[in-house]
Amino acid sequence: MKKVIFALVLTVILSGCGLTKEKLGIARKAPDENMVTVRQPLSVPPEYDLRPVAEIQQGK
Repeated sequence: MKKVIFALVLTVILSGCGLTKEKLGIARKAPDENMVTVRQPLSVPPEYDLRPVAEIQQGK
């Protein structure tokens, strides 16, 4: 019972001190819309199915 009361008192004290989720590192922050960049989509090169010459000669 003492542990429960201690936990409640500690919670009230910490919330009263101004500790927030952001200061504790719990809250997630949304990315800044001006810092987000758009990348080109990935593409497969046209010679993707070709095997190296050394593998063809060895019969792999």
